[in-house]
Amino acid sequence: MSHQPTGELATAKGTIGQVPAEQVEKVIRQLRDVLSARVVVDKHGAIQEIHALVSSNRSPKQVVRDIESALLASHGIVVDHRKISVAQMQGALLRSLRNRLRIADVELTVNGTKAEATVHLQRGSETFIGQAAGQGSQSNQLRLIANATVRAVEQACNMMDQIAVEDINPNVMVAGRQIVVAVVNMLSQYGEDILTGSALVRNDLNRAVVNAVLDALNRRTAALQDE
Repeated sequence: MSHQPTGELATAKGTIGQVPAEQVEKVIRQLRDVLSARVVVDKHGAIQEIHALVSSNRSPKQVVRDIESALLASHGIVVDHRKISVAQMQGALLRSLRNRLRIADVELTVNGTKAEATVHLQRGSETFIGQAAGQGSQSNQLRLIANATVRAVEQACNMMDQIAVEDINPNVMVAGRQIVVAVVNMLSQYGEDILTGSALVRNDLNRAVVNAVLDALNRRTAALQDE
């Protein structure tokens, strides 16, 4: 006899409970031909929308079925297929997206008055690691994370000492939601650019800092990789 999964992780259709939305997105991104994913939940943890960006190799209907199956198998989450939207990307935009760096992990170690940040970024099967150490105050910890992100980006793009963090503001509020804003300075063959990026703080401020820096840099660094 079949039965519905029980427990806090899947007590109702489309509810993720204690499973972070980022973890659900990670499961979806691991599926074949899925390039990116975003899960929107309400204040109770119920899934409202799932958005997936895929290559043109597979039909959207098949991707929707894969998402339903993967979430049920991994976390016991039952999702109404009508809440899943799939968009396909082709050509130059697809190549640019594949060149973009994504966060794999962020670590912050505080030892007395000192702190060290380590950021792991991925591009395809490659991993790039950046580190930064310094004074361990709470505000400086975020700057260390941003600096470590920059070091990893420079490693990935073979452009050492060409990017500097100008500012990290974790206290921007938009529509009642916390946003991290990053301002970075990048030197290239085209001159000096001041770039900005932002990221929504969902469950992890440190990850939001990394994503804000990547939001500032990814379009430019992806274009450099295309050249």
